[in-house]
Amino acid sequence: MRKELVLSCFMLTTTVANSQITLQNYVDEVLTYSHTRHIAELRSEGAEADMRSARKGYLPSLDMSREANYDFRDRGDERQFDWFFRADVRQPIFDGGRVRAMAKRAEYAYDEVQSLAEQTLFDVRYDAEVAYWSLSRADIYHRAMMNYMAIVEALRDVALRRFEEGYTSKSDLLQVDSRLSDAEYQLSQAEQRWLVALHNFNVMRGAAPDSGVKLEDSIEDSMSMPLRHNINEVVANHPRYVAAIAGREVARWGIKVRRADYLPKIGVGVYGLWQPNSPNIKGAGTHLGGGVVVSFNSPIFHFLERRDAMRSVRSAYESAEYEVEDMADNISLDESNAWSNLLSTRQRVDATRRNLLVAQQNLDISTYSYREGMATILDVLQAQLSWIQIYQNAISAQYDYAVAVAAYRYVVADEALFLA
Repeated sequence: MRKELVLSCFMLTTTVANSQITLQNYVDEVLTYSHTRHIAELRSEGAEADMRSARKGYLPSLDMSREANYDFRDRGDERQFDWFFRADVRQPIFDGGRVRAMAKRAEYAYDEVQSLAEQTLFDVRYDAEVAYWSLSRADIYHRAMMNYMAIVEALRDVALRRFEEGYTSKSDLLQVDSRLSDAEYQLSQAEQRWLVALHNFNVMRGAAPDSGVKLEDSIEDSMSMPLRHNINEVVANHPRYVAAIAGREVARWGIKVRRADYLPKIGVGVYGLWQPNSPNIKGAGTHLGGGVVVSFNSPIFHFLERRDAMRSVRSAYESAEYEVEDMADNISLDESNAWSNLLSTRQRVDATRRNLLVAQQNLDISTYSYREGMATILDVLQAQLSWIQIYQNAISAQYDYAVAVAAYRYVVADEALFLA
């Protein structure tokens, strides 16, 4: 059973070696495949189209209409069938600033969507980095558990030989067998975690879940410490903050759009008309006509509708102002927490690396001493347990630091820092 499990793990490891992929390559693949990114781009295209459409409000419009009717009454010599064809060209002269306000609101709405699309790119990049480092951690942990089981199997061979030679009791052999069973269980868990991480890794880039890969970068590689950014610059240039500013401007111009509904409107138009001559009798023919129309419209009283409508849009604007301030506070808080996490995880990496060297030496000495009859089996088992726990802590610390670096890059939203 143990040989079959080790062989299975070996086959998984060799499967991973099918292809190599760097962190940069993986992020590029995820960005290319990401549905979230494509959705954000389509929303941006829609907002751009809305902006262009709003700007068209300054231009004149051409409308055509045709109407035909049939009168069931007997009209003597006149035809019961009548029709006309009309073409209108209209140009707004003054509309209370509605067209301009709608155009400006659409422009800021486009800026908001653009900033959110930029933020989406950072979201996808961060998720891709986490997926990459998660697979790296799972792979290293899987290999560590294979190594751990090999160490315990080697100890069992020693305990079995000493038992057969009469130097130790059956109790030592049973304790090692119990530890070996536990190692097999942990190896099975490590294999499952590795497969889950691999499936997530592949699905995010649009590949088959079981596609084999080999990571060129690792959480065990030395990672440089990013420089801390000026928080004021981070806030001012952050896509979420820029989007909040644009959202506030959308609300501000929304006030002017709503106010324009209650202001006078002046327009001018030219129309052309084609219809039968009157009276509409057989042989009367048709004629062309036309004219100029000047329109003026001014709302007078709507039962205080304007007051309530303006109160509504002003409330939306004030809410947007608070959202801008809240966004600045949140970005500042996220940056501070991300930097603190970065420092803490770096300290844990340094500490676990030192502890791992000590634990490895202790394991070697304990195993040698037991082989020479100078230590008990409990000493060796305790050294093994200490080694694997510290090894697991080291893997977790290295993973936490890699993710902390990615998280800081994400929080400060600086594309130049990604994968630098």
